Amino acid sequence: MFWHPDLPSFEEGDGDKCKKWIAEQGLVVKMSSIEDAADEISERYFDSHDPDCSYWEPDRPDGEGWFCLSIHDTDDGPVCWWARREVTP
Repeated sequence: MFWHPDLPSFEEGDGDKCKKWIAEQGLVVKMSSIEDAADEISERYFDSHDPDCSYWEPDRPDGEGWFCLSIHDTDDGPVCWWARREVTP
């Protein structure tokens, strides 16, 4: 899948460490899931029993400056973490 080169390699259970790192970087993170993709994409992934999801184009959140922080597998299938610097008014 994909892991941004500046994102540390967190282990399962490191949720608090991950949240702390995100806050220290001044990032906002939003998640897209393959479960929320068009039916044919979601069904293709789950019916294939194959971990390849390279055909999936995760939906980018609205607004400027979003970049892909990671695409990784979860118990519920692949998710994409979109990130951008916090926007201050």
